[in-house]
Amino acid sequence: MSDDDPLDALIETEKLLIRQEVSLLEVAAQTVANALDYDALGNLGEMANKYKVLTNDGGLKYRVIETSEACGFTGCCPSGRICCNPNHALQLHVFHPESSKDEAMMFIDRPCKCGQCCACCSICKQEMKVYKGPDSGPPGGEDNIENQIAYITQPTLGGFMSPELMVMDREDSEEMMFRVKARAFCCIGGICCDHTFDVTDSEGEYMGRIVKEAPEGFVDILKELGTDADNFTLYVKQDLEKEKKAAMLASLHLLDYMFFESGGAVNVDLTGMMEGECPSATFKCCDCYCCGCLTPCTCYMGPSGEDEEGGDGEEPPPEDREEPPPPEEGDEPPPPEDGEEEEPPEEEEEEPPEEEEEEPPEEEEPPEEEE
Repeated sequence: MSDDDPLDALIETEKLLIRQEVSLLEVAAQTVANALDYDALGNLGEMANKYKVLTNDGGLKYRVIETSEACGFTGCCPSGRICCNPNHALQLHVFHPESSKDEAMMFIDRPCKCGQCCACCSICKQEMKVYKGPDSGPPGGEDNIENQIAYITQPTLGGFMSPELMVMDREDSEEMMFRVKARAFCCIGGICCDHTFDVTDSEGEYMGRIVKEAPEGFVDILKELGTDADNFTLYVKQDLEKEKKAAMLASLHLLDYMFFESGGAVNVDLTGMMEGECPSATFKCCDCYCCGCLTPCTCYMGPSGEDEEGGDGEEPPPEDREEPPPPEEGDEPPPPEDGEEEEPPEEEEEEPPEEEEEEPPEEEEPPEEEE
């Protein structure tokens, strides 16, 4: 590799396998948060991401290491991992082990943004700036202006129903380097299938593609269900300029933070066991996407949550109803309940007067005959 340009390591690249490493502390924190049904607890164990970039035959090509603050602030606004994950401010440093283990061949800067909302203004549009190494100061500083090779951002409204990224040389550039567009319509994420993003130039010509891989084996399925670690494959044309290959690698990582860093696909709640109920589980099928907004589509399995009064709006059986106390003298009777007709007061039937039985007339005894 040439000593003049660290990006020369990308010249012969045609296919790269990106494998995110699993953090045991993240797994433990997320497990406890799921068990207690307290999602915010999982962010306390959120660690900076690490990736291995492998060649087609499995050899280590690069290492990508995130640098971010757990409780950072940008001005007076929080921008650290604990509060803002996965939209926190971060830098990614790409190392080439064969040339230098301490000096990055390229590095990427992403500011904190309002994520998963409508991409209609700059504060809601995800973006990244890509620089070639060596790292000679803070990202975006005066020492790195000449080393910037790409600027990645979302278009206004984020591609409508399909996620989209635009890649340019500079932030104020009018000429687009290439476009990254998802093949999916409205739905993104999920573990049932691959998710492909096509990379085309301004004229629509193929330049490469980014594939978020579906799990293939039992271990991969467990990793997808319980963690946010993912596997990607990057395909690029071999004769593509090295700066464009570097920008495509940065676009892959931005897509990971935008759509695939929100935790595992299953959330198991064990709090009901303390009350003698069965545990419940929520499974995320996918995310519904529209104009930059993400809404999770989930399935729930567990107790039905019926209330003690019969549940789901049903009236309790007649034997379980409490009869109201009888009204006191002088009180008006309570109004009838909804759905019950007011019964007219019962009229007291007057009993006919009893007829006096006439006593039969006494029979007169015949006079006695005189002898």
